[in-house]
Amino acid sequence: MPTITIKPSGKTQEAAEGTTLLDAIRAAGTPIECTCESKNKYDPCHIFVLEGKKGLAKMKSPETDRLDAMVGVGSKSRLACQCVVNGTENVTVELLGALSG
Repeated sequence: MPTITIKPSGKTQEAAEGTTLLDAIRAAGTPIECTCESKNKYDPCHIFVLEGKKGLAKMKSPETDRLDAMVGVGSKSRLACQCVVNGTENVTVELLGALSG
């Protein structure tokens, strides 16, 4: 089972195949704002995948479309609610403005 490392806190969480990064981040005890609750409304759960990109499912059209419409997106950008662990390698993510509170 791959491990998800969350920056800047350094917290880690194991994540089973099929788990979204949003669920893994929350399971690690890290608050992350995402009011869409994985229903494709794309609230601010924009993260950067620093390492382990191959350990995640490929982006689907709704995610790429939303990222294309956002400011501050780069080649490492993903939406935590749409990004699914595929179980092949450890992943390191950096939380951006998605932190709640």
